[in-house]
Amino acid sequence: MKPNMHSFCMKISIIFMIYLVLVTCTKEQFKLKVDYYNSLIKNALEQTKEYKSRQDNSDFFKNIKDGKIVEGWKGNKCSYARGKVLGGSGSINYLAYTRGNKGDYNKWASLGNKGWSFDDVLPYFQKLENFESENIDRSYRGFGGPVNVAYKIPKENFTMIQNAHSEIGLNTVDDYNGKQQIGVSRMQRSIKYGRRVSGATAYVRPSSVRHNFNVTLEAFVTKILIDTITKSANGVQFIKNGRLFVAKARKEIIVSGGAINTPQLLMLSGIGPEDELTKHGIHVIENLPVGKFLKDHYVFQVSYKTNMTVETKPFCKYIEDYLNGEGILTNIENAVSFTFLNTRNISASIPNIELVFFLPTPITTPMPPRANFTTDIQKYLKKLDQHTNIYLAIFLLHPKSVGTLSLQSNSPKDFPLIDLGIFSDPEDMEDFYKAIQIVNKIGETKAVQKVEAEQIEFQFCNQYAYDSKEYWYCALQHMATPGMHVSSTVRMGPTNDPFAVVDSHLNVYGVKNLRVADCSVMPITISGHTNGAALMIGEKAADIIKKDHNILL
Repeated sequence: MKPNMHSFCMKISIIFMIYLVLVTCTKEQFKLKVDYYNSLIKNALEQTKEYKSRQDNSDFFKNIKDGKIVEGWKGNKCSYARGKVLGGSGSINYLAYTRGNKGDYNKWASLGNKGWSFDDVLPYFQKLENFESENIDRSYRGFGGPVNVAYKIPKENFTMIQNAHSEIGLNTVDDYNGKQQIGVSRMQRSIKYGRRVSGATAYVRPSSVRHNFNVTLEAFVTKILIDTITKSANGVQFIKNGRLFVAKARKEIIVSGGAINTPQLLMLSGIGPEDELTKHGIHVIENLPVGKFLKDHYVFQVSYKTNMTVETKPFCKYIEDYLNGEGILTNIENAVSFTFLNTRNISASIPNIELVFFLPTPITTPMPPRANFTTDIQKYLKKLDQHTNIYLAIFLLHPKSVGTLSLQSNSPKDFPLIDLGIFSDPEDMEDFYKAIQIVNKIGETKAVQKVEAEQIEFQFCNQYAYDSKEYWYCALQHMATPGMHVSSTVRMGPTNDPFAVVDSHLNVYGVKNLRVADCSVMPITISGHTNGAALMIGEKAADIIKKDHNILL
């Protein structure tokens, strides 16, 4: 693997943080800490390998359109972040580890995808996991795999949340990735020694020593090369250092660009809706519904003022904790718990809502630029105080609304056009409203009122009576955002599925030697964050490919 710059930038960041520690210390502290931090720098450098990649590690797809129902976005547009780095979006996400629900995968199988039921995929989740907890049903979990999963939230931080849920009849579950998902539980993260675990750290970097493994970085793939007569994929075209290269394939090509880049690449290569390709002057090799079934989770946040305070430390202590794999910097915005529930049927085993509970944090983070909120919304956000506020993020797990992805042009350098379709089906807003009512009950519990929690109003909806249905519909129309869990744009399904692009072995219909293995193949989205499922798809794809090529498993 060629030396490259991503980890170099991380090293510089570590050294810079240590520099800040030293300049904020007294002379006496400085003298004592120099040797200590020198050893930390040495350890940090030894634990990383040099890679060379662009300074940015994400793409923000700005050419995103949506219906006028989303009133809080400037120009009805928001940006959509994707990981442009080894490990993909799993290298920039919230570290949350969820598998989804047993019923999700049984639904995949019932839609005609043989081999993708829960019993079929469970061994692959177990294969990839190294779960650190012992106090769970071990029959559902994996131990010794490359992806470390752990509870990193102190139990005392969970007490208020657990008690609040108990007051309104919501149970606690020990392991939402186990037999029972419905209920509240401490969050599990893909993390080890306070550091992110991703596809890059768990799979790519350990494989870099293999003689048959090579990674080309700063390579921008522009097209899959397909023989138009035999319809066989035989190579990929890519740009590196301003030059055009071709990589030829002896057996097959596997596309894992994610649920936005994969459909774009397929269409640029002549695989997609005939009318869409013809419009952009692209020769049609296979007419398939690529990009016609975009699914995502939608998210909405309710915030509370409290009398809570957080312990503040000298800045040097936060950095020291981080370098030792501990402390608030190893968490993301102090997210503490997941609650999975079904607002339509309280006894259902498959949730339609996920709640994420955030406690106050001494480390504040600005609103991400992807939001692109209007001035009124930005004024509201500036009033929030992460030092004292608590937040409940509501994720709609199975929206009925469907979006689409299409080409902006026939140039691979132009971002695709994404229509998220948020609230195109009115039932989604109703499901959100029911979830908000449950959040309100949580906020009114004795456990939460011990910290004098007071819900922060959305002033831009004051034309409606506070807490009325109209008020909350207004708030949703202004502040609902994509969950960044996009899927299903290259949907897996049988030949009679009008949206199917790949079969159950992940082969692209009508094209030989071409597969897709990423979240774009999900027939429907899952009940949770998608990174764990993406890793499972990769593990299962490996076995499918070996079997199809008669390689012993």
